Amino acid sequence: MAFTIPDDLAPELYPLAWLVGTWRGYGILTYGETVPEQAVYQEMTFDHDGGPYLRQTSTIWTVDATRSQDLDFEMPGLEGASRLTPAQIWSTETTFWRPVGQELPEAADGDGAASAPASKTPITSLELVSTDPAGHVGVWEGWIQGPRAQVGTQAVGRTRTAATVTEMSRMFGLVGGELMWTQDMAAFGEEEPKSYASGRLGRVEDAGEADPGAALREAIAADEAARAAGTDTAATATDAPA
Repeated sequence: MAFTIPDDLAPELYPLAWLVGTWRGYGILTYGETVPEQAVYQEMTFDHDGGPYLRQTSTIWTVDATRSQDLDFEMPGLEGASRLTPAQIWSTETTFWRPVGQELPEAADGDGAASAPASKTPITSLELVSTDPAGHVGVWEGWIQGPRAQVGTQAVGRTRTAATVTEMSRMFGLVGGELMWTQDMAAFGEEEPKSYASGRLGRVEDAGEADPGAALREAIAADEAARAAGTDTAATATDAPA
């Protein structure tokens, strides 16, 4: 399905328009010995209120392996997500994206001097602010050009009890109609950034589709019903005359 720019989108956000919507899929979470490598369920939503900024809400769930199917990491994001049952929220974050200026890219001629622009697509500079309930606030800078964006933290603040995170960087790309993203970070005493998370997400076209926790709640309800039935049966057997 072709993407169209929302009618009420601020003109400043046109370079970011392809991000707007809800994306759902799967990915990998890992961080050395601190976080064992594992598949995760993901959802991102980029929305706006008419102002010159986007609001991104991101959630990552761990996966209930006993209620999930095998995952082929080459499959589309939505298909992969349909094979997974979320177990519990691993992380959630709200981020505001604000474009702050544009410039045309420059190409180098044979002598290394700047010549004509290499592309007609301008580079839009970005400033972001992120926050999460684990106690971190990030100030980011970066750029977006066509279907690619790259951002990195200029500062990371944290509460007194929050885990130490000193640096983060993220890349986003629209590949074959899907949102691909990666994150590196320096945290938990590591001085150099390491791979932390990646994802492959498909655009959710139907806003009425089941929410990510629906499958888990259905499974829990089924388990509780089965246990209740077993308890009732046991009680009936106990109350029966000898």
